[in-house]
Amino acid sequence: MYVVPVVATKSTGAAAALELLPGLVGIFGIGNIYAGRVGVGIALMVSYWVLFWINVALMFVFIGFVTWGLTWVAYMIVGSLLAVSGVGRHNSGMVTR
Repeated sequence: MYVVPVVATKSTGAAAALELLPGLVGIFGIGNIYAGRVGVGIALMVSYWVLFWINVALMFVFIGFVTWGLTWVAYMIVGSLLAVSGVGRHNSGMVTR
């Protein structure tokens, strides 16, 4: 007899929204945590804030005004794509438990 675990499906729209909406104020990774990628979500949170403070320091030589915006846009795009792909993996059953 085989037991097949039933895993509730998750929404890609919810994952993207959870990544984008808090990302507007600089909080990234929540969508990835929702998708089941806790490590990736925490890594996004911590690495964004490390890069944020590096960019703040670079603002004293004016390059930080450019690099901060580029960092924010990159995290908005990459974080959302990772969250959506994480939900896709979760829903397809490729997640190992």
